[in-house]
Amino acid sequence: MDFREADFCRCFVPVEALLAKGPTIVNETQTYMEKEIFESPRVLKRLLAKQWEALARTAEAIRDHRPRFVILAARGTSDNAGAYARYLIEKDWGIPVSLAAPSIMTLYGSKVDYSQGLVIGISQSGEGTDVCQIIHDARSQGALTIGVTNNPKSKLAKEAEYTIHLEAGLEKSVAATKTYTAELMALYGLVQCVVKGRKVRRDLSVLPSLVEQGCRLSSAVWDSSYRFLHLNSCVVVGRGFHYGLAQEAALKLKECAQVMAHAYSTADFHHGPKTLAGKDFPVILLAPAGPTLKGTLELLDELVERQAMVVAFSPRRQVLKKATLPLETPGGEEVVSPMGMAPMLQTLALAVAIAKGLDPDKPPFLKKVTQTR
Repeated sequence: MDFREADFCRCFVPVEALLAKGPTIVNETQTYMEKEIFESPRVLKRLLAKQWEALARTAEAIRDHRPRFVILAARGTSDNAGAYARYLIEKDWGIPVSLAAPSIMTLYGSKVDYSQGLVIGISQSGEGTDVCQIIHDARSQGALTIGVTNNPKSKLAKEAEYTIHLEAGLEKSVAATKTYTAELMALYGLVQCVVKGRKVRRDLSVLPSLVEQGCRLSSAVWDSSYRFLHLNSCVVVGRGFHYGLAQEAALKLKECAQVMAHAYSTADFHHGPKTLAGKDFPVILLAPAGPTLKGTLELLDELVERQAMVVAFSPRRQVLKKATLPLETPGGEEVVSPMGMAPMLQTLALAVAIAKGLDPDKPPFLKKVTQTR
């Protein structure tokens, strides 16, 4: 064990000590959060089977409408799924995408002209007041509106012209896991269906297996004693299609494990925040294959030189061999890699929470459905 491993291991609780302590669990075996993470592959299969026609019809409507821009309305975890969709749409459709600022209407009373656009509301519950208000106003102006929700009877489903149901079933844990992964697939499927038409179904059919592989690889999180007892702060770094996933990982660490986690793109991390990354500072690094890899490797070399503690999620050996704690992720194309990594990062938040003796299913002061205006 070199000095980096020794320093890093002091941040973890040994498995034997954790089991002796008897962490808080649900139903005597698992938390709901863990069960729901492992339900994700079945959810994606069900989503594709039951919502394929809705995806195809919605994609046809988008092609007919020919929007000049896209607005994404969401909060929390759904907002992080929206960040992923933004990269997808701008890359493949070549039109600008903006994340909505709902308070412009709900608090300040201003009107925004959505008439020539496509407005997508993303909400697991489908009951967010501000998201539904944007969809209502956009549709009244003649914009094409789409709701992505896990509740087909929700207000969002009623307000939107087209609806894609996530088919995730009841999610008992406050932390969104299987619904987030389903949002990624629904948004990816919609974007690709606009470009490629119905032939994209074959490409979508492999995604549940990718997520299943991520669930299997999550065992390495537990096997590595990946349970930070004294972790109070860290940064999560990812870029491009993985920037939204970095934001989601940071959110999960905050809400489940009470870790002050901050997400940055690899590029933005260089603009000041990297001054934090000195000796022993924890950095969770998302390093997929693809155009972002070169810059990620350069950052990794700098972090290693500074003796930062790097937890690397990557399919690439040149990344894993340099990390303090390497965690191999599913391979595949960069654009779908966030779906394979998602179960592993959700397990990270779960493991940290359990190590601290917290109940990840019921974070303090939080509810499953949060109403904002």
